[in-house]
Amino acid sequence: MTVAVYTCSEAETTELGKRIGAVLQQGDVIALCGDLGAGKTRFVQGVAQGMGIDVPVVSPTFSLMNVYDHVPPLQHFDFYRLETEDELDTLGIDDYWESGISLVEWSEKFPHRLPDDAACITICKTGGTSREFTVDAALNRWNILIKEVEKYVSCH
Repeated sequence: MTVAVYTCSEAETTELGKRIGAVLQQGDVIALCGDLGAGKTRFVQGVAQGMGIDVPVVSPTFSLMNVYDHVPPLQHFDFYRLETEDELDTLGIDDYWESGISLVEWSEKFPHRLPDDAACITICKTGGTSREFTVDAALNRWNILIKEVEKYVSCH
């Protein structure tokens, strides 16, 4: 199922992330797609807040992965600087999918390395701080996520 939602500010982008973060469960993997500056990290900051994580969340562009201590842990990946699929093997990427909640920026570089049931959220800039979020997720697997996005849409 595909659902589109629009945000008009960084605060709304964070709020959308918070709502989604509040319903995620261990083993959930979300692929985040979008150009530089689209708001992927801002969205992840909201997800972390929704999960109850209160430490600063920063882009893992140079570290490739940040893990935030929580039950379950938030695993924030960034594939932007990766050149080859072998680098994912060095990270042991497949070992992470079931051990926490994983959000993957620049996932489009290696989409076949994500779990088959991963949800995909594409973020497009539509203005200075306005964004379009397109959520593509299998309805039977991601019912709670889709319902939360639809609730957000109905409120705005």
